[in-house]
Amino acid sequence: MLEQTNEHRSNLRVGDVSLDRESPNTVLVEATARYKPDDEDAHETDQWGYTETEADLIEHFVPVAVDEAGGFANFRETATKTNSLIDRLKAIEVPDVDDVADDLENYLETKERAEELDAKIAKTDDLIDEIVYELYGLIDEEIEVVEEAVGK
Repeated sequence: MLEQTNEHRSNLRVGDVSLDRESPNTVLVEATARYKPDDEDAHETDQWGYTETEADLIEHFVPVAVDEAGGFANFRETATKTNSLIDRLKAIEVPDVDDVADDLENYLETKERAEELDAKIAKTDDLIDEIVYELYGLIDEEIEVVEEAVGK
């Protein structure tokens, strides 16, 4: 989206930009693009009719492209004499939001449900541990030894 022109999106402009210096050698640049969609009813828009890039798609797609590498989504993980690492990241071909909107929504719902289930499983595991500790009459020091041994 950030590389498109007004030919692709009506009234395309930069939205929010932020920088975060993560370390002496790393700066995280975050930017969104604002544009007027062809079908305003299909998008959440502000009072001027603008919508912002679909951050959810980018947030979840780019790490997959980087992990897969080897040309997936036009991404390669190594620099060359003519392509820097930034060039490689900029070249990632994110699918059109309209083409994957339903799949993205399903993915996000499934991911949220999986996180809820993981939390319930962790809570159940903790309850089982407490019951076992009580059944064996373990004291705090013994519980600490057991949890260290199993990596808790």
